[in-house]
Amino acid sequence: MHCPRSRRRFAGIAVSCLAFAAASLAGCKQTVSDAAWPSRPIEISCFAAAGGGTDLIDRALAGAMGQILGASINVVNRTGGNGGVALNYVWSNPRDGYTWGGFSESIHPAPVMGAHHTTAKDWHWFMAAGAPDVISVGPNSPYKSLDDLIADAKARPGQVKAAASLSGSLHHAKLLALEKGAGVQFKMLPFKGSQPSNLAILSGEADVVFTSISEQAELLKDKKLIPLAMAEMEPYEFPGLGTIPAAGAQFPGLGELPVQQWLGFALPIDTPADILSKITDAFVKAMESPEIKQLAADTFLTLYGYHGEEAGRRAAEMESAWCWTLYDLGIAQKSPEEFGIPRPDDGEQ
Repeated sequence: MHCPRSRRRFAGIAVSCLAFAAASLAGCKQTVSDAAWPSRPIEISCFAAAGGGTDLIDRALAGAMGQILGASINVVNRTGGNGGVALNYVWSNPRDGYTWGGFSESIHPAPVMGAHHTTAKDWHWFMAAGAPDVISVGPNSPYKSLDDLIADAKARPGQVKAAASLSGSLHHAKLLALEKGAGVQFKMLPFKGSQPSNLAILSGEADVVFTSISEQAELLKDKKLIPLAMAEMEPYEFPGLGTIPAAGAQFPGLGELPVQQWLGFALPIDTPADILSKITDAFVKAMESPEIKQLAADTFLTLYGYHGEEAGRRAAEMESAWCWTLYDLGIAQKSPEEFGIPRPDDGEQ
C-alpha cells in the first residue's frame, strides 16, 4: 500500500540530488575551464592583408605571447568591408578569449564608414607600435621630388593614381590632407591594406603610395620604392638613404591630423576579467621581449605598449577626431552622432 508513495518520495529526492550534483559539476567545470585557459589555440583575425604592418606585428605578438601563455596563437587575415569582416567575425564569437581582432588605427572610422556598429568603448585595445607615413614612388617614376608630384597632379586633376590602403584609413587621411594643402586631386585607389598598396607601385597600378615607413622599409632598402617626402611635420633619417624631407614644411595641414599609427589587437569589452588579465600580462611581457624589440629595430617601428585605460583613452580620442573629420569631408557614410561619438571640441571624450 505504501510502496508507490515511498518510490515517489525516493524518486523526488533522487531528482533533486542529481540536479544539485549537475549544478555543482557545472560550476566546477566553469572554474576549471577558466583556470586552465588557454586550453586550445587562439586566433587573431587580422583586418588587413598579409605583409602589412598590422599583420607583421600581430604575427610577432602571436609568437611572443603564445610562448608566455603556453598556447598556439594563429593569425588569420580576414580582409574586406573596411574592417567589417574581421570586426563581425570577432564580435559574433563567444567571449572566451580565443578570438582576438588584429587591428590598427584605421579601424576607428569603422562605425561611420558603415563597417560595424561598435565604437571605441566596446573594446579593450592593445596598441603595440607604430611608424610615420612616407610618400613614395617607383624607381622609374618621372617624379624626383614632391614638387614634381604636385605639379603633375595640378596639371592632370584626378589622373595621378595614389594608393593609400583602406578608404578612410590614416594613409588615406594623409593623402586628403596633402590634396587640401596643395590644392590638387589624386585618383585614390583603395586596397585591402598597406602591402597591396606598396605592391601596386611595383605592378604599375599606382603612381604614388602613402603608407608607413615601417611597411615600406624593405622596399626602400632594395630601392624598389623611392621616398619623396614624409607625410609628417618632421624629416626622417633613413639608413642608406639619408634625410627624407617633411612634406609638412610645405603643407602644415598634415600636422593637424590628431591620429597616429598604432598596430596591435583588441578584444570585446565583455571578455571575462580573469582571461583579460592573463592576456594583458602576456602582452606586457611580450613588449619587453628581445623578439619584439628586434622587430621594431629592423622595421623602424616605435614601440608603445599601450593597454587598459591609456589605450582606451587614446582610442576614444582618435575615433572622435577621425570620425568627425571624415564626416565633415563628406567621406563618412553615417554621422558620428548616431553612435554617440562626440566632436573633439565638445570636451566629452
